[in-house]
Amino acid sequence: MTTALDDAVAQAGKRGNGGQATVDPAAALAMRAAQHDLAAAKNRSRNTDTHLPLGQVRPGSRLLATERKLLTHAIRMSAYNSESALARLVRPHYSRGDDEARALLREAFTLSGDLQIIGSTLHVRLDPASTSRRNTALATLCAELTDTATNNPGTDLTLAYSVKGHPTLN
Repeated sequence: MTTALDDAVAQAGKRGNGGQATVDPAAALAMRAAQHDLAAAKNRSRNTDTHLPLGQVRPGSRLLATERKLLTHAIRMSAYNSESALARLVRPHYSRGDDEARALLREAFTLSGDLQIIGSTLHVRLDPASTSRRNTALATLCAELTDTATNNPGTDLTLAYSVKGHPTLN
């Protein structure tokens, strides 16, 4: 329709035309049909449900039982609180600790390492992190955690943490 109108305006502006031009009626009909289709689509959209039951969207799936959901939330909250406590321990020993402590911990949680039992101690030795300043902060955190002399649950083994290639800070 836009092209037809542009052509008509150009035709009307030509000399000897008297300011008149004709527009192909097919363009106007196509425009009216498109407007009608748009109005019908808007009406269908308004009448479409915005929320559907889960069973209708994904047949066979079901919501978790309330107890299961509460247990999942409790585990998530416990993990978050543990991460927060570790972040508080690492902040004083890590530059930009207020901004990056959780990022450091996310990396630490994914580091590989070794477990070795020596006497009554379970040694957890982490592979180095991505930067030396992160290794230093992790080594300090490891020393603080080792100083707590925590036993591995279900055993009499005391946990000792360290970062490979970094001096133990005990």
